[in-house]
Amino acid sequence: MNESFLTTKIDTGDINPRQWMGIVPLAAHNMGWQRIDAAPGQMNFLVPGKGESYGEEVHLELQGEAIIFTSQASNEYYWPENRNEANARRLTRAVAAIRDKQRKESTNLFAVQMEDYGALLPSARHLVTPMLIYVNTLLLLLMVAAGASPIDPSVKNLLSWGGNARFYTAEGDWWRLLTHMFLHGGVVHLAGNVFALLYVGMFLEPLIGKLRYAVAYILAGICGGLASLYMHPHGVGVGASGAIFGLYGVFLAILSTGHVPNKAMRQTMLRSILFFVVFNLLYGLQGNTDNAAHMGGLLSGLAIGYAYYPGLAREHNFARQLVISVIAIAAVGILTFLALSRM
Repeated sequence: MNESFLTTKIDTGDINPRQWMGIVPLAAHNMGWQRIDAAPGQMNFLVPGKGESYGEEVHLELQGEAIIFTSQASNEYYWPENRNEANARRLTRAVAAIRDKQRKESTNLFAVQMEDYGALLPSARHLVTPMLIYVNTLLLLLMVAAGASPIDPSVKNLLSWGGNARFYTAEGDWWRLLTHMFLHGGVVHLAGNVFALLYVGMFLEPLIGKLRYAVAYILAGICGGLASLYMHPHGVGVGASGAIFGLYGVFLAILSTGHVPNKAMRQTMLRSILFFVVFNLLYGLQGNTDNAAHMGGLLSGLAIGYAYYPGLAREHNFARQLVISVIAIAAVGILTFLALSRM
C-alpha cells in the first residue's frame, strides 16, 4: 500500500482566500465533484474516477491566509502520480472561470449608473473625465483673462501658454508635449473637444478604471503631439483632440475583444465609435485641423488598449496597474527623448 495523502497550497492570486473558498462549491459542482461535508473553514469533495482511477477525496482547509488542498485516493492500492496537483489545478481553473464570467456579466456599458449630469461632475465612476474638462476650461479662461481672444487666440498667445511647436519643443521645451493637450484655440475648439471627451469618458472610464484612463489620455496626447511635430514642422499644435482620439482608440481596442460580453451592445458601440473617428478624420481634411495629432493619438490608443486588455481580463490590483503605467510612461518618455533629439 502506498502513501495516500498529498498536500498542495492553493494560490488564490489577487482574491481574498475566504472569497475564493466561497466560490469553491459552485466550481466543484461545475466539474462534477460531489460535496461530502463541510465545517467552518473546511470543505470535502469526492472526485469521480476516470479510466483505471477510483477517484479521490479532496479536503480544503483555510489556515490563516492560506488554503491547504489535500487529496486521498479512494482506493488505497491505487495512487496516480501528481494527481493532487492536477486536482488543485483543475479547481483553480474552475474558480477562475467563474470569477471571469461574473466579471464579464457585470461589465455592461449601459448599466453605468448615470448621474444627473453624466460625467460632467466628479463621482465614484467618473473622476478623471470631469477633472480634465475643468483643467482645459480653466486654462482657456486664464488665457482670456490675460488678454487672449476667446474666439481665436493668437499664435503668440498659444506659444506663451505652452503650445507645441517643433522649434521650441525639440530645442528643450519637452514639457510642451504635455501642456499643449490642455490648451485650446478658442471656445468653439474647446466645446467640440469637451463633447467628445464627455461621450467617451462616460463609458470608458468606468470600463477600464481611473488610472488606466488617465494614463491613456496622457500617453496618447504625447504621441499625438509627436506626430504633429513630425508632420507640421512649422505649426503650433494645441488641443485635447490627440489625447481624446487616443481614448477612442483604447475603446475600439477593448470593444474588439470579448471584454464586453453583450455582442449586440459591443457591435452598436463599435459602429458609433468608428463613425465618430472616420467622420472627424474626413472633416479634418477640409479645414485647419491637425489630423496628424488625431492619427498619432488614435494609433497609440489602439496599442494602449490592447496592452491593457490582459490586465483587464485578470483584474490586476491597483499596485500592479501602477507599475505597468509607470513602465509605459517611462517607455514613452524615452521614445519622446529619442524622437526630439533627431528633429
